Amino acid sequence: MENTQTQILKAPSVAGRLYTSPKERLSFYIASFFRDMSYAVLGYLSYFYIDILGLTGVALSLIMVIGRLWDGVNDPILGVYFDKRASHEGKAIPFFKKTGIPGAVLLLVMFSAPTFSQDPKINIAFRTLLALVSYILFETLHTLNGTAFMTLYNSISPNAQERSKIISVARMFSTMGSAVVGGVVPILLSFFENDNIKAKTYIYFGVAAFVALGFVFYNYLIVGNVKERVFSTTGSNQNITDMFKGFFKNKLLLLLMLGNTIGGLINAGNTGLWFYTYNLGNPALQTYIGLAGFPTLLLGTYLVPKLTERFEKRQIVFGCAIFQITINILYMILGYSNIMVVIAVSLLNTLPGTIRSILYWSMVADTVDYLEWKTGERNDGMIYAIEGFLAKVVGSIGAVSTAVIIKVIHFVPNAPTQSPATLKGLFYLPLIIASVSTVLAVIPYFFYNYPRKKQAEVTQILLTRKETNQEVAQAADAEN
Repeated sequence: MENTQTQILKAPSVAGRLYTSPKERLSFYIASFFRDMSYAVLGYLSYFYIDILGLTGVALSLIMVIGRLWDGVNDPILGVYFDKRASHEGKAIPFFKKTGIPGAVLLLVMFSAPTFSQDPKINIAFRTLLALVSYILFETLHTLNGTAFMTLYNSISPNAQERSKIISVARMFSTMGSAVVGGVVPILLSFFENDNIKAKTYIYFGVAAFVALGFVFYNYLIVGNVKERVFSTTGSNQNITDMFKGFFKNKLLLLLMLGNTIGGLINAGNTGLWFYTYNLGNPALQTYIGLAGFPTLLLGTYLVPKLTERFEKRQIVFGCAIFQITINILYMILGYSNIMVVIAVSLLNTLPGTIRSILYWSMVADTVDYLEWKTGERNDGMIYAIEGFLAKVVGSIGAVSTAVIIKVIHFVPNAPTQSPATLKGLFYLPLIIASVSTVLAVIPYFFYNYPRKKQAEVTQILLTRKETNQEVAQAADAEN
């Protein structure tokens, strides 16, 4: 097996040592907060297309299918490009410098609603074209930027324990950033009537402008304060075929991605805002009830390191899935007529959701080490890019299913009220989809076999290998 040429920028005495400074960790956490705002605002894109641009049926499906298909296809391509661009100065940092401002500008274009013609058909045609082109360009830059950020989960420290704690806190900040955007929009919408399209237009664009500024700030923080300590410079010497062969040797990662892809269907049919608007009568309740779950978010972040010290990670995943399915079934039985039931369900679902999210990214980081141990290569850029590809495939299914669901339940965009049958569909369909996908998502974890003991052995082997490579390099430098 060929030894890796992974670079360690400081002496790799990993055990018991913190490689990151408090300032660096804080910068990374704040960056995580602003970074995930861009993902949160994209969650409102289908609402924007339907309610503001007036895109439905063929036009909406065209954007989601073509745009998400390209978005998915470009992920592995850009992932390989990312790995092959690695240099001794770093892997991720150069991409933060190049994608921040262009990504922010494109985000504004995506949430703009210009009038091209007084003819409705011509106007819809041009709006569809603008939406498709801006979406494709933004997601291309977003892929490079997101891949760079996710590789920092691995490269910010060679200490697996320190890395795990950083990921836990960073995921909490990411969730809070998403919650800010996800929470502000419903509150702002609650001040206006459901059929006030002009007000909605300003709200979506204003939030997009705020997120765009945050996107630029997050890239600035990373470039100025965060370091890459573990990265491979061998990618430029590899061909694409070898990279993909190495990827498919990573059985653990494939199982994780399969489970996460299936679990992503939980978000299929993004109708939550409409549920709070029409079923509960106030879109702002989505924010207020979400805030009620903040203590359980903190609790989940706190519990992950504790649980992983006592249980295997896949056992924790099983427990979370059982808990979530039980809560969803009880919710369908009890209904939403009692607001306290809705609050309790949100509270209880936040805890296992938080734990599973943190565990997933921690386990992906573990498999990057596993792949390096098995193949001698550390193609983390491609790994995170392919993970992004799968997430976007699921996202495209969710976007298309939204169009299907609103048609099946006879949902009327911007209507003051909805029919009783529509209200039932807004409540039951998302819960059914979530329960089924949760059951299916845990199946791959039955085949995931990477106990803590094995992980510790792999970590030690990699440490020894890296120390040996560093000694060889120092000896060669001394001879020269």
